[in-house]
Amino acid sequence: MNQTQPIMKLLNKGACDNKMINRFSPTRISKAKCLLLVGCLLFLYILDNSSILPVIDFEYIDYIKLLLWIGLALLIVRIPRIRFSGKLKHKNSIAGWAVIFGLINIMVMILAGFFFGFGKSPYSQTLSGIIINIFTIGTKITGKESARNYLVNSLTKEERYTVFIPIAVFMTLLNYPVISFFNLKGFEATVKYIAQYVVPDFCQNLMATYMSFLAGWIPPLLYMSIIQAFNWLSPILPDLNWIAATFIGILCPVFSLIAMQGIYFKETRVFKKREEKKQRSFGWVVTCLISIFMVWFAVGVFPVYPSVIATGSMEPMIKPGDMILVRKILKEEEVSELKEGDIIQFKRGDILISHRIIKIVEDDKGKSFVTKGDNNSSVDSELVKPEYLKGKISYVVPKIGWLTLLVKQKQDNPIIHEVEF
Repeated sequence: MNQTQPIMKLLNKGACDNKMINRFSPTRISKAKCLLLVGCLLFLYILDNSSILPVIDFEYIDYIKLLLWIGLALLIVRIPRIRFSGKLKHKNSIAGWAVIFGLINIMVMILAGFFFGFGKSPYSQTLSGIIINIFTIGTKITGKESARNYLVNSLTKEERYTVFIPIAVFMTLLNYPVISFFNLKGFEATVKYIAQYVVPDFCQNLMATYMSFLAGWIPPLLYMSIIQAFNWLSPILPDLNWIAATFIGILCPVFSLIAMQGIYFKETRVFKKREEKKQRSFGWVVTCLISIFMVWFAVGVFPVYPSVIATGSMEPMIKPGDMILVRKILKEEEVSELKEGDIIQFKRGDILISHRIIKIVEDDKGKSFVTKGDNNSSVDSELVKPEYLKGKISYVVPKIGWLTLLVKQKQDNPIIHEVEF
């Protein structure tokens, strides 16, 4: 009897451990509830952005949306809680740092405003408007953070960015109506919109997802509320250009995420994996910086910018789908340096054309250029004046722009109709 007691104790201990593991591990039930929450969020998204709603002309639709967000938060409260993965004793510390990182984000934006200027807030600053905004945005953030907390802590108990990133992407896309992307005209406008608004929003959501993983829904609620309160309640806002907005909007959350990781590892004395985490964090910073510079390069921030050729007017030298690197012409001296045989890019209406200079014409108004595509049978009907010049082609990269060309071919491309052969 005495010999079997130790064995029974071990078995009971193992059963208890298994129960604890099962209690805090993802199950079919918790995953089903995750799908339910995703369905609720999608329903609220459709309700917020459906084009049918304005036709209904329902006076109290905004109040119904408000009640539905409150209902979502209450629904999550009623669902059996999923414990967050961080240590309970560090919850208050993480909440405090969430407030600090939110305030740092605002301070950086304000400092940038002193360089780029400030503008009047587009949101209502009346007392009633402020109260409505507080309740509307507050209930949305509360509902979203409650859902985020349940999703992330139901799907993983380890620091897995394969879970964090999809959740952050999903939460980000909930902030943007689908029609806002369809209304964008052209590649440049799309890149600027995504870089200025969507990507920084994603970085904030990734930071919020990580904090939710560590300490539940309160720290990300504080972090997101501070940032949104500044945007919605401040009477003046920094009037940043899209380049500055992209740079600040990406780097602030990314550095906050890295700092939060370091603080948590230090407080929990997790030393074994710190070097691995440091390397991963450094990789995040490098990736973000490279992404920012690639976006800036694509939309022409630097003296050299890329452009994809859509027609065969310059064959055999430049073929459809080739990408050209164009050096900007910004000064009059650069215009005077152009000579016959140079290939230039110029604007005609809403399109860009890259043709060769075959003759330079000078009159009282200055220089103009007669251009022709190498594969065209006649010269272009209009002279190219200096104000229409974009730049001089300096290099050709074969076939790298075929994907962009494929997208353009699905649209009614005006370039094909307007270029003369």
